[in-house]
Amino acid sequence: MAEPDPGSGARQAPEAGRSDFGEEPAAAAGAPVPAPDRIPWRGLDGGVYPRLLGPLADDPGVGALLDHCELGSRGRPGIAQSLVGQAPRAGEALGRLVGREQPAGLRSAEFVAGVIRVLPLLPAEEAVPLLVRLAAQESGLTAESMPSARAAIRALASVPGELVPPALHRLASESPLAALRKAAYAELKRRLRTLSDAPEWTVDTFGLDGDSRLRMAVGPDHVAVVRVELGGRVKVGYHESRGRASAGGRALAGKPTASTVDQDTLRDVTELAAKLRAAVRAARTRLESAQKERREIPTADWIEHYITHPVTGTLAKTLLWETRDGDADDGAGWRMGLPRQVEGRWGLVTENTERILLGDGDVLRVAAPMRLPAARARAWERLLAKAKVEPALKQIQRG
Repeated sequence: MAEPDPGSGARQAPEAGRSDFGEEPAAAAGAPVPAPDRIPWRGLDGGVYPRLLGPLADDPGVGALLDHCELGSRGRPGIAQSLVGQAPRAGEALGRLVGREQPAGLRSAEFVAGVIRVLPLLPAEEAVPLLVRLAAQESGLTAESMPSARAAIRALASVPGELVPPALHRLASESPLAALRKAAYAELKRRLRTLSDAPEWTVDTFGLDGDSRLRMAVGPDHVAVVRVELGGRVKVGYHESRGRASAGGRALAGKPTASTVDQDTLRDVTELAAKLRAAVRAARTRLESAQKERREIPTADWIEHYITHPVTGTLAKTLLWETRDGDADDGAGWRMGLPRQVEGRWGLVTENTERILLGDGDVLRVAAPMRLPAARARAWERLLAKAKVEPALKQIQRG
């Protein structure tokens, strides 16, 4: 396939015996058939791409790079890397294209695929946010194309550096589309050395304390308390900060209406609650993935990133977990329990209230759904009822 001149933004004149788009004619048996509807990138979607680029459309380096994208060149990373190197404003230009809001036309599919293929050649700090936007279908280039969004996820996974695992992790847990969550998680598994390295440490704490609460003064006389309850429900309460001797003051039935209340802070409280609800949903998805994948988590990571985390912990502490034990009675090598403080350290308690101490070398995993004999199932139900928790995921069923 003929390649554009790296020093020119305009397409070269077609060579003898070639189509205007660098494709061999189909005269010889087995030769590729030229695409009859191929349109240069400047003419795609009614000429929207040059308009998006503005003056950058006339930049020779940018033009040559986008010619390469439009030609649909595959398996030529050396040429693409050279073109990126000769276009100092490549990141800015590609960012303008990715930022478009309207869905790309059908004839733009190959051009969009080319753009996705060259994005990983940018510096990671430029490539990662653009590919995340494409993978999340927040760009018009991928808004109505699942194949393009999946291609963006694969391209994201190919970017070197430590910025990628957290980005894939967010897509795997927060994307509203199951197909994209699955694709992102598959790439995350390939990227990480072990599943226990999954970047749970990137989950924001939102300033919540060890009881999953945050107090915010909304004026001189009132305070808001935002909390995530065991099970993941987010609640917001308002109190008077003066008057009664109790720590929170008199509880209010709704938002305070006094003239001294800071309305901007009230909006911040509402925004925080919305973010926490989204974070709880993401945490639930991560735990579902851990359950399905039978992910083994070292004790220290389990305590820090699951049990004591002020968001994830509100769900993780409601679940039954298993830890490997070669002396287990059931012969399966795993024992199951509910997270509880055991001798000043987090461990597990069985349905018979037996305590399981965890060592630094132990691993844990979320117990998979299981059918148990009625007597044993009732014992677990009694334990959960006594602890006043309902598992955030399906686990115990009566056989």
